[in-house]
Amino acid sequence: MWTWQFELNDILTTLSIVAVVAGLGYKVLVIPLLEKLDLQRLQDNLMIQEKMGSLIETLKDLKEEIKLSREQRTKAYTEHVKLTSRVDSIESRVDDIKEELHEHTAKSHQYR
Repeated sequence: MWTWQFELNDILTTLSIVAVVAGLGYKVLVIPLLEKLDLQRLQDNLMIQEKMGSLIETLKDLKEEIKLSREQRTKAYTEHVKLTSRVDSIESRVDDIKEELHEHTAKSHQYR
């Protein structure tokens, strides 16, 4: 009957071959893949930073536009209130003049 008998030299040689093949595989396959992934991650980070910068700039512009719009609305509302009060004043004056004219016309008709 035949049995497996390994000597220490055989085991060490086999382990050395496996270690060399594994090291070569790591150097040829894994390291380039890791470097490629690292480069892609770096490019993605740069792209995201660029987009975030653009978004932040757009947000600042929108905030400024909102601020200006709010100021314009406040100014327009103030102007509207002024004009409304002037119109009310003019309407009141017109009503007074109509009343005076009516009284004057009524007095004129009395003396005829």
